[in-house]
Amino acid sequence: MMRVGFNVFEWQMLERLPEFSLPLQNGADFLFCHTSPEKLGFADEYEKAARLSGIAAEHGADLIANFEFQNAAEAFVGSEGRDWCRTPDGCHRLDPDPAFFAALNDKGNLYGVAYDEFEYAISARNLSLWWGSKLRFGAHAFPPLKTRDAYAQGETFSAALEAYVKDVKAMGAPRFAGEHVFPILFHAFARAGMVPNFKSMKESCTNLAFAVAAGAALEYGTELWTCVDLWYRQSFPGHSAEELYANLVFAYLSGVDLAYVESAPALVKDGKLTDRGEAFLRFVKEYKGKERDYRIADYRPEIGILRYDDTYWGQNLFWDRGLYGNGRLRPDARSKEWIEAVDAVTFGESGRASFNLNRIDRTLLQKHRSFCSMNALAVFDDRVRKAALSSLKLAFLCGVRISPETLSDVSLLVRENGLTVVTPKRFVPERFSRLTAGELTQIGDGKGTWIVTDDFTSPALRRRIAPFLGERGTVRLPFADRELVLRIAPDGDGFSCRVNQKS
Repeated sequence: MMRVGFNVFEWQMLERLPEFSLPLQNGADFLFCHTSPEKLGFADEYEKAARLSGIAAEHGADLIANFEFQNAAEAFVGSEGRDWCRTPDGCHRLDPDPAFFAALNDKGNLYGVAYDEFEYAISARNLSLWWGSKLRFGAHAFPPLKTRDAYAQGETFSAALEAYVKDVKAMGAPRFAGEHVFPILFHAFARAGMVPNFKSMKESCTNLAFAVAAGAALEYGTELWTCVDLWYRQSFPGHSAEELYANLVFAYLSGVDLAYVESAPALVKDGKLTDRGEAFLRFVKEYKGKERDYRIADYRPEIGILRYDDTYWGQNLFWDRGLYGNGRLRPDARSKEWIEAVDAVTFGESGRASFNLNRIDRTLLQKHRSFCSMNALAVFDDRVRKAALSSLKLAFLCGVRISPETLSDVSLLVRENGLTVVTPKRFVPERFSRLTAGELTQIGDGKGTWIVTDDFTSPALRRRIAPFLGERGTVRLPFADRELVLRIAPDGDGFSCRVNQKS
């Protein structure tokens, strides 16, 4: 069963505005509430938070507190003198108040806490501070190293993130999630104890954002959430009612545990439901509480992309603050390999430079599509182990590092399971290193094959992997006991679905 809700602002709840009340007509499992420590006319922020908990409880709904204000606010000092935006390590990130969390859980219905666009705050060095002050152009979310080694920075960041997540959960967050604009840091977040939460629609094809987040959920055994986001760049709403409904259905079919629509102002206008509001209510009526006897843990990907996530998604110019927001760290050819691998397995539909349409080049001219061709894809990090990879038929090795343990497991799957692995020479087993030559080398190894190449964009490679790619114009999602085949609509924003039961 998938939990469903919608994104609402705290003042809309407190004033019981139509933007809050009308989308609740068919019920909702939870309210994903944009929350801040502002008093908003109450004695203090704690009284306000308790009121939010009570209003949600009146409607039989849980509450997820979403924090975004800190991304634009240089500072915010609460009633107890705590600065919610500046941390003891001298950085700029959410530093919440445990008493505020306790008040949000006044009725025992605080389901979780979300840090909106956290991965963006890290990789772009809190670039959104510019919205709060045109004199501010960002601040580090975590301490940077004086290094040009992306792996050293990444491991230092991961340790700091793990400690931060532990602290936030200890403050009273039952679950802690991000909300990702860009397809990065899902695995680092999951490894630290955060729930992967990908944006549907937005500027990436939904099924590709799913593939990255699903890999993190599979690898680390977490829930999987999605924000079905009606923003498109600076347009709101930037997606149609039909596209909204299709993306909610995709969330249900793909095994997502929790989905919500961003946001209430697109669902209600002038005190009446919009066509998007009607689409949301239609989905809630049809799917809320509907049993589904599989979830993301049952996903069985057949194509895997393994990479060290150095935060590169194709960013340049405006978005580029260096890897991990560290200006000393520049992406190189290794950083870009995973983007090229995604393009290779999507019949060239996703783009060789980025599959997020925010990249500042001709990518900006591409028409948005919610869905592109994809056959059972998942993206994993550099330390994934055999259990999560056992269903793969094709794998790509990318990035600055793959752990020795993972390379050992991949080698075993080649020999024993017949896995085909595409890799640059640096990851090929030592015993085969002298056999590599030319643009593309194929090396048999037990039941499987190593394909060694330094060019994931080459026509020769794409011809070689064609048998693994499925059917153009479809999204195939295999689970433990069934597979779903989604036939993509001509405009790319919807689909029809066929379910095949496995024998």
